[in-house]
Amino acid sequence: MSLLNHKNPLDIIVSETPNFSDHEAIDIVKSHYDLDVTVKKLVSERDQNFLIETQSRKKQVFKIANCEEDPIVTDFQIKALTHIENRGDSRVITPTITNSISGKDAIQIRKNDKVFSARIVSYLEGEPLWTSPNSVPDNELAGDMGRYLARLGKVLKDFNHAGSNQSLLWDMKQALFLRDIISHIPDKESQEMVTEVLNVFENRALPTFDSIRWQVIHNDMNPDNVLIDTKGNRNVCGIIDFGDMVYSPLIIDLAVAAAYLEVEDGNPLNLINHFVAGYNSENALDLDEINILFDLIKVRVATTVAIAAWRKSFRDPDDPYLVINSDDGSRKFLERLFELPREHAIQSFRQICASSAK
Repeated sequence: MSLLNHKNPLDIIVSETPNFSDHEAIDIVKSHYDLDVTVKKLVSERDQNFLIETQSRKKQVFKIANCEEDPIVTDFQIKALTHIENRGDSRVITPTITNSISGKDAIQIRKNDKVFSARIVSYLEGEPLWTSPNSVPDNELAGDMGRYLARLGKVLKDFNHAGSNQSLLWDMKQALFLRDIISHIPDKESQEMVTEVLNVFENRALPTFDSIRWQVIHNDMNPDNVLIDTKGNRNVCGIIDFGDMVYSPLIIDLAVAAAYLEVEDGNPLNLINHFVAGYNSENALDLDEINILFDLIKVRVATTVAIAAWRKSFRDPDDPYLVINSDDGSRKFLERLFELPREHAIQSFRQICASSAK
């Protein structure tokens, strides 16, 4: 296996996403998997995904990686799913890999002199939180999300792979790259907020990274990737999309997920507090991790603001990813987080973790 080829983390998002037609996808699946399917395109940031369905109504997802993605990164994602499956924790449900007719967990396909890695993963039942009847979790669901992410983290704790250090803009270790794109943010106030977030990150959080826990993390527990059992107790029944997985400080996994728990009224940390309590009850946080959590949450929100503005500078206005990923809510949430004193947030997290630890 080749060594990971590091690139500027902006490169993959700038590059064109794969553009296979429905007919081409059907032919590829038939040729490599001997499956007769219908297909439906799914929205993706940098890859191309199809929901496929066999004649027996079995659903799966056919994923074609961006040609700029190093094949070792694709293998990293595949092997992580296999690792999770082999661990056999029934409380952690993730997609599984379908091998090709030649027994391979990934295939190579060509188009216009470019080579793409592709694979098929299982389709998980459940409603994405973002599209469920109530897309904003209540306190109980926020806690369940925290517990679920903690369990996933424990399953991945002993997983290692040469592709885990991929060059990825959404990897918070590389957040200072955002300084190169801040100018695309349209209003000065938001530019200043993002700049301050990065300064605090550089001066307070980064120096702590050498002393805290590191491992492979999911790195993208956003509402699109959280599946909810809407027929039962409205709890988490699965997590999908391992495309942003990376080797990083464990606390970043928690911060990324917390950054999507926006509330419009009252304490902006309300849902986050329940999420942190749930996570900590399964996997107790260390004091050094707790002390930088608020800073990291703000980094993720600021990242969403900056990348959305930057994408608008080179993507078509009708880009499906832009249509469903507006930065307006993130900008407002960042403003509300700035209203909270940093020490107040840290103290709140400390108290929550002290009372929720097993």
